[in-house]
Amino acid sequence: MKLWFEALQGRLVKTPYPAHYRLSKTIGVFLGGTFLSAWGIGFIPFDHLPLPGYWIGIIYRSCSGLVWLAAIWYFYPQALVRFKVKLSKKLLIGLLLVLFFTAGSIYHADYAHKSLFDVLVGFLFALGIGIDEDFFSRGLIFASLESFGIQVAAVISALHFGLLHFGNVIWGGQSFSFTSTQVVGAMAFGYLCVGLMLYTKTIWVPVLFHGLSDFPMQLESAASYKKVVTGQAYWFYTFSFAIPYVITGWVLIVLSRGGRFRRFASLGKRFGLNE
Repeated sequence: MKLWFEALQGRLVKTPYPAHYRLSKTIGVFLGGTFLSAWGIGFIPFDHLPLPGYWIGIIYRSCSGLVWLAAIWYFYPQALVRFKVKLSKKLLIGLLLVLFFTAGSIYHADYAHKSLFDVLVGFLFALGIGIDEDFFSRGLIFASLESFGIQVAAVISALHFGLLHFGNVIWGGQSFSFTSTQVVGAMAFGYLCVGLMLYTKTIWVPVLFHGLSDFPMQLESAASYKKVVTGQAYWFYTFSFAIPYVITGWVLIVLSRGGRFRRFASLGKRFGLNE
């Protein structure tokens, strides 16, 4: 029994896990985490707190993030190294990429009739979304798949992250058409977030990226937001950012594994793109 608990916690270092055990553990964490994300934490009556809605949202997201952090500590403690931040050139490049992908939407956000307090609360709320969802998808889910290969973990965790957004049809009152494009965009977004995490060696860069990406949405009026999410699909717009996200994420993952541009040259040669 003691041996089983040590293996469950991921603390058996000398004896490698059998393949069937790793697969069983991954499936258990994957399904259990998905259930808890979709239904479990939401049953806690945060809405009964005597606080404005935005503070309830921030508290809910923060508590959810702590749950995922505890799960990572228990099941995959080796992944906790990504919760550190180390100043480096790669970190700077990662932050510049975040700025590149978010500056336009932040600049064009609806700041009309918004106080500084509204803007700060909107950012904190969006950052809470990043903490919650990235701790879960890039922290727990990615770690559960990592032993099967980096690209396998990156792709499956990104697909899983995107598919979770189908819940917005049920709980968010969104149209299926709009949500379909949101799911595809979220998959590409999740893949890029994995790339940012691996390249910069910290989960906080994708958390910031997530928060800044969702920030403009927090400043929209309720009527404007409802009109968009209950409307039609925007496939051209979705692919206009999804394709660059996937390409950038792939490059970052390759570089994070010690690759250099000669790997891209050899790939081009394989497909007859260069001599």
